[in-house]
Amino acid sequence: MKKNVIAGQIFSIVLMLIGAYVFYSGMAFRGNDKYFPMIIGGGMVIVSIWMLIEDMRTQKASIDLDKINFVAIGITIVALCIYILLFRKIGYVLSTILLGISIIGGLRYNSVKGIILWPTFMVLVIFVIFKILLKVPLPTVFL
Repeated sequence: MKKNVIAGQIFSIVLMLIGAYVFYSGMAFRGNDKYFPMIIGGGMVIVSIWMLIEDMRTQKASIDLDKINFVAIGITIVALCIYILLFRKIGYVLSTILLGISIIGGLRYNSVKGIILWPTFMVLVIFVIFKILLKVPLPTVFL
């Protein structure tokens, strides 16, 4: 039980560091392209701090190490690293769809159609919200 509490706290700290890196990396983007990664990174930092405070306050295990799928976590980490490398080169839409497909596929989702359609649908919804409704440009190559 104690190792699960410590693992939850370490997980919160790791997510906080990743969020800070995403936020800092987003600052290097040109013009308005920087806002999306900065919002995502800042949100990760805020949620991570909240998770850490809750874990420390309750001293209850928020995760169970025996039930974690470490293969899926590894696939997600590799997919995120590739995503970071591809984001500037191929833009938001294509890189984020590929990220979603790889993560959902890595989680062994059964429907091939669902593996492709759900990430595509979510990316397009986010694209419409930011680019069209909020008029916040996202890094794109073709659009």
